[in-house]
Amino acid sequence: MPHPGLLHQLQQCAKRHLPTQGKKLHAHIIKSGLDHSGLLYPNTLIDVYGKCGYPNDALQLFDEMPERDLASWASIFTAHNQANLFQNTLSLFSTMFLLDGFQPDHFIFASLVKACANMTALKLGQQVHAQFLVSPFLHDDVVKSSLVYLYAKCGLPDTAHNVFNSILSKNVISWTSLIYGYARAERKSEAIELLRGMPRKNLYSWTALISGFVQSGLLVDAIRLFIEMRREGVYIEDPFILASMIGASASLAVLDLGKQSTQQHWEKP
Repeated sequence: MPHPGLLHQLQQCAKRHLPTQGKKLHAHIIKSGLDHSGLLYPNTLIDVYGKCGYPNDALQLFDEMPERDLASWASIFTAHNQANLFQNTLSLFSTMFLLDGFQPDHFIFASLVKACANMTALKLGQQVHAQFLVSPFLHDDVVKSSLVYLYAKCGLPDTAHNVFNSILSKNVISWTSLIYGYARAERKSEAIELLRGMPRKNLYSWTALISGFVQSGLLVDAIRLFIEMRREGVYIEDPFILASMIGASASLAVLDLGKQSTQQHWEKP
């Protein structure tokens, strides 16, 4: 039987990013022989190493497991995604059926779609999407939300919107991904309309719109929206949007300086 106190300590290590404490608990589990008492401890340890930024330790533990289940695979995929090793996630997936004969569940589909999105691997993402649609999990909203992000990131906001419309319980993540997709595609009015239509806007939805405009070169619109956001009293707890604004302001200043220099050149007698 698993020891609830030990499991709680492992979960706290993952939550608080305490790798040293996690390794001590791992050693205790091995000495106590608990690593042979089922998959719960190894799976939890993979999660600990992944969230603490130790994907190699997670993979070593995963490889040493005499047996694995879908939770083991989901944990190792998540560990690599969290370390931005998205190619490793996709490479491992190609061996999952060969090694253990498993078909992906909704957790694994979400991890695969996330990896494809972050690599802008559209074709592979579409293949995963097709596999998802014929699986028993085709109604899972978390996977659908990941697909919205995939298509938005790959420059297909209308496809993202189609998936978005099929989500029963739309969350902030799916709204934000869709807004970003339209903003990045320079479809300004649709992006702004989506933001206005959100039941609850937050800093991240504003950031998605503003950063999307900055990336697509709509710098004046980005600054206007930032001013509007500040007027609405949105608290800035993430510095990313400030970095976007600094970049936009600098670009506009350089552009304005360039215009002034050109004008002065032609005004010379």
